[in-house]
Amino acid sequence: MFPPWPVAQVETEKRRLEVIVRLAHTPGYELSAMLLREHCRAVGVPTNTDQMSGCLAWLAEQMLVLLKGSEDSPVARLTPLGRETALGHRRHPGVMQPDP
Repeated sequence: MFPPWPVAQVETEKRRLEVIVRLAHTPGYELSAMLLREHCRAVGVPTNTDQMSGCLAWLAEQMLVLLKGSEDSPVARLTPLGRETALGHRRHPGVMQPDP
């Protein structure tokens, strides 16, 4: 018998990956939380405003992004560590590894 699949954990790690990958492929390496939330939804990762806020806060704690702007409409900027992780050059616990 297989153990239950941790859907929420996989979804969270995939959301984190999608955010940093999107930032890595954006000129200037920064986007608003609203645009990142819409991107996650577009690629099939269900994301509400609270989930995006938590995702960005976690990524900032891990030094993968820097946050600026107000709490209501933050803007995330990718750090060099975040870019290395997004491109698959570095693994980071809590972030899904990108496909090769």
